Amino acid sequence: MAERYTGPSARRIADLLPHRVSYERGWFWTTTAICHGGKSDGLAFRQRPDGEGIETKCHTGNCGKGVVVTHLEALVGLPIWTAFEPVVEVADKAPEKRPWWKRRKVVVAGVVALVVAAPLITGDGEPVFLNLVGLGIGWLLLRRFMRRTVRGRFRR
Repeated sequence: MAERYTGPSARRIADLLPHRVSYERGWFWTTTAICHGGKSDGLAFRQRPDGEGIETKCHTGNCGKGVVVTHLEALVGLPIWTAFEPVVEVADKAPEKRPWWKRRKVVVAGVVALVVAAPLITGDGEPVFLNLVGLGIGWLLLRRFMRRTVRGRFRR
């Protein structure tokens, strides 16, 4: 399970430390080695490049990350070591299904059925022509009014 760092940034830690902190080549350096009580600038920390935590280095005492972070937490008063939350991955959403009567295949099949039904029922060409004219006018009206309602929704 993936986790995301939610604790303070390295800049925030540096601001909250009671010691003098300098910044050089992406690392914050303290004037005293906080982890083992030394008087040299042997402690460095920075934000990890991916942003998922804090990296530390202790040059004088070779203290481990756990020791350094524990001492930083005590000085700053914020959780660093335990400031991770599980990332909840959202599964890909299924595409929204349209109602059956709005699907293109259904609409095309309905129009074809209306056009073909007239000559089959009557055996005459005039109803086919009238049917096509009626469908064309209906399509123009729907197109005109449907566009207005969609545009009106997005204007707000």
